[in-house]
Amino acid sequence: MSLYISGKQLPRDREKAAPVPLLLSSPYLKMQHRIFTPEFEYGTLLEDVYELANPGGEEEPYYILPSGCMTMIFQLDVRASSCILCGPLSTIRRLRIPPGSTVFCVRLKAGSGDWLAGTGASLLTDRAVPLSQYLSGADKLLTSLRRGESFHERSVLLCRALAARDAGSYRPMALLQRCVKLVHESCGLLRVSELAATVGCSERYLNRIFQERIGISTKMFSEITQLQHSLYSIVTTQPKSLLNTAVAYGYFDQTHMNRSYRKFLDCTASDIRYADSRCFRADDISAAL
Repeated sequence: MSLYISGKQLPRDREKAAPVPLLLSSPYLKMQHRIFTPEFEYGTLLEDVYELANPGGEEEPYYILPSGCMTMIFQLDVRASSCILCGPLSTIRRLRIPPGSTVFCVRLKAGSGDWLAGTGASLLTDRAVPLSQYLSGADKLLTSLRRGESFHERSVLLCRALAARDAGSYRPMALLQRCVKLVHESCGLLRVSELAATVGCSERYLNRIFQERIGISTKMFSEITQLQHSLYSIVTTQPKSLLNTAVAYGYFDQTHMNRSYRKFLDCTASDIRYADSRCFRADDISAAL
């Protein structure tokens, strides 16, 4: 198993920057990926877009890791196309990709889900619903993306759809945006009490806005961020011993890290080093519909 994180390398000083939420790669699927920087016109709204194509003759699973992002998922298939909105995930989930089909996914930045869901993000946690419930013209966008002839063209069509909805003027809640940045810069190690003190609000208020606008608690968001950073380190460095990795990423010991991995991924950190992309156990995203 490997991870696809565009062409960008993780900076040596991990306190200053963090990778985007991790994407698993698969030898059975063709993946293309584009990251949106904050300077991009829709950089305050979009985290990235990625496309999964299944050129084989069998259905393939794709596993989406826990994160605080909402994801618009467009299944582009001549026989059966669909578009859903997947809320923030607290556990790994499986997306089934039929043979010969393509799936185009758009991830919103953590804390930017209110552009679609208002302050009801918690209603979407670990769920998937028809995108048309939250985005007018979703079916029209699906048809447009299905006619696109390449990943680049579909990305352009997406941006045109966003422009039609004045998405460039969207600005997320400043306090929440700052909190998300601080959590990522600390690799998820900043305690909720420390985060609240840093931004100048109460823990209760902080948890409320995380639940309303991201869909998960502040503590869980930090735990998932910690998981993503440690997972990135394990897969990219393939350490013989996981103890140093556990300690470096804020776990008490390897047992503590394994407990966190079982909670979110249903496997241990040791399993991750040698896992095949078909070996995970997870519920289907579509099962939440």
